[in-house]
Amino acid sequence: MRLDQMYSKYKPMMFGLAYRMLGIAADAEDIVQDVFSQYLQKDRGEVLNEKAYLVKMTTNRCINLLKSSRRQRETYTGPWLPEPLPDVEMLSRSDPAERRETIGYAYLVLLQRLTPLERAIYIAKDTLGLEYQAIAEMLGKTEISCRKTFSRAKQKMGHHSERPVGEGTRTEQQERFVEAFLRASDMGNFKPLLSFLKEEVTLLSDGGGKVRAAINPILGVERVRAFFEGLSAKGSFREGFEPVSVNGEPGLLLKRDGRVSKVLTVEWEPDLSRIRHIYLVVNPDKLQMFNRNSQGTSL
Repeated sequence: MRLDQMYSKYKPMMFGLAYRMLGIAADAEDIVQDVFSQYLQKDRGEVLNEKAYLVKMTTNRCINLLKSSRRQRETYTGPWLPEPLPDVEMLSRSDPAERRETIGYAYLVLLQRLTPLERAIYIAKDTLGLEYQAIAEMLGKTEISCRKTFSRAKQKMGHHSERPVGEGTRTEQQERFVEAFLRASDMGNFKPLLSFLKEEVTLLSDGGGKVRAAINPILGVERVRAFFEGLSAKGSFREGFEPVSVNGEPGLLLKRDGRVSKVLTVEWEPDLSRIRHIYLVVNPDKLQMFNRNSQGTSL
């Protein structure tokens, strides 16, 4: 196989792996480029299984980057959330064979709560479908250790470790929420939105110290309502939200002076009865993909 063919074949898989591991698209792209650059310098005759080699190199590079950036994330201002991606980016970068739910935003948020090793083993098993023997060889661990780590990671992932409900049902419920949020933000009255939210709903806002955002999680349905109504009263929503597809799921974006300034997405209960988490990304560094593709991101 020619190198350009191999690049086209394996890049989507490698990007998907790195993006899940790191939660940042630019870092994932850098990892993919570095791994291929190193591969070009290697005697290809020494590589018996190209896919296994590239997965191993990508995974280990991600683990090393996460270890080196741990202090940076620990001192991050407010909650740290992954970078959301508009669907135009997900479709162009990801492997079409990947299950849609494994690139969903709530799934990414939970992955970032795993340790780097747990994350690597969980993704290798759950997304890439690798056997424990291959995972153990890749990470220099025993099969027993990998099994235990996967089990621990699966517990932390909770209902996201199970297959989702029907695609059509999920989309219909999510789109109803989007429509209700659009009406609420236009009117400045978020009371009708409460029927979608769990009593214990949590809102996380990621500004990264670059723009104003809630430093601490906002807990409870009434506080979340007050948060949105307070922003609306200050004129923060005057340009109006727009529906957008975020990581393969319906979400919302808000522009300011023609540039995307906020992206909102949510995590549902397994039965889609209520929303348990609201994620609001306002850090401009994590909205670059939306602004680069500001034409054509809306549904």
